[in-house]
Amino acid sequence: MKQRKMVKWQPFASLPEQANYINQLVYDMNKIDRPILSEDQLDELNEKLFRYFENKEMVALEYYHDGYIYLVEGIIIKIEPLKQLIIVENNGKREKFSIASIVNIELM
Repeated sequence: MKQRKMVKWQPFASLPEQANYINQLVYDMNKIDRPILSEDQLDELNEKLFRYFENKEMVALEYYHDGYIYLVEGIIIKIEPLKQLIIVENNGKREKFSIASIVNIELM
């Protein structure tokens, strides 16, 4: 007997607008509120940030963006206090983050 594999699921993908709407709905339903950090937590994050930057240590950085918390790993190569940005590098790839979006930072 011949397997129908993905052919049997094609009718469900016949309405791409509906699939896009459902995907967006699921994405929006899974969003969380921005974590609120206390003054002590913010001070601790600030101390860790500068200590790890000075020592050029590999870190795991969690940041909040658009309802989700993301994880990035790398070395903090630059802190721009006036723009409130940090730059993290991992395997030659550089990413910029707002300092205000950071929710946690740990050594790897």
